Amino acid sequence: MPDYRDFDRLNIIIRIEGILVNETPLRIGTGKEPSLGAPVDVAVYRVNGIPCIPGSSLKGLFRNYVEMASTSKGVKVHEPWNKDAIEDEAKRGDFCPVCGIFGSTELASHIRVYDAFPKDNRFYSFQKTGTSIDREFGSVRAGSLFTEELITPMTEWTFKMDVINIDLYSEQEVEEKRQELLKSLLTTLTTIGLSIGSRKSVGYGLIKLKEAKWRKYKFVEGELKLVDKGDAI
Repeated sequence: MPDYRDFDRLNIIIRIEGILVNETPLRIGTGKEPSLGAPVDVAVYRVNGIPCIPGSSLKGLFRNYVEMASTSKGVKVHEPWNKDAIEDEAKRGDFCPVCGIFGSTELASHIRVYDAFPKDNRFYSFQKTGTSIDREFGSVRAGSLFTEELITPMTEWTFKMDVINIDLYSEQEVEEKRQELLKSLLTTLTTIGLSIGSRKSVGYGLIKLKEAKWRKYKFVEGELKLVDKGDAI
């Protein structure tokens, strides 16, 4: 495994932009405690009154997928907070590809994922009443009714991600596990989709990526310039 500590220089930035669509109801919640005067018990997370899918939530989702994909390919993957494994990688200068993409406590992240907002601030939400099941008795728990807010299906969200010092769209054949894993992530996100947010086990939060484009920037004569572009999917 190579040493990915290359942040002493900026070789390349690839910016990927597109549209995320939630094909099923979506809720990135604000926690169990409703805000003062909220009409629902569980509200959608908002920034300045606009629903938001935090970049941190998207990045966590992407990392989880890449970890599973790596394991499926026979790559040994450690837990994100395995301090001993992380320190051992740093000591050897031999990082796993997951840390080589998303970073660790000893390595900066090679991607930036930005907050996603409804395109043109256009969105609709609805309320749904739910209940909790008593796992011991297998019946509805007394006094367990709650109201949750959800974003309606087929809402379009902005998507923006930067890939730093990984030539994801190289003109030459490159044997790079990180490149392979990121392309697998984008392929999955555009085909079957990935699930994010609350109540994923009942089908909520399925998102897909569409209309994604990439732009590649490199330093040319001391300036960061656009050198190539294309479709990300």
